[in-house]
Amino acid sequence: MTFEQNLKKLEQIADKMEDKDTSLDEGLKLFDEGVKLAEECMKKLEESSGKVTELSERLEKLRISDGEDGGE
Repeated sequence: MTFEQNLKKLEQIADKMEDKDTSLDEGLKLFDEGVKLAEECMKKLEESSGKVTELSERLEKLRISDGEDGGE
């Protein structure tokens, strides 16, 4: 699932867990599923953050390179 799908599912789980008619057993299953989804979301955020850092570093190298070439 995509990050957005996981996030939407987490919201649905939170809504179900807040429902007073949700049993303890169902609540525990929902909590377990929610933790797994949250872990997936965190992993995707970390991957995205790494990619942004990598791209920023590449962009900075281009700026430095352009500055050196323009000064000669």
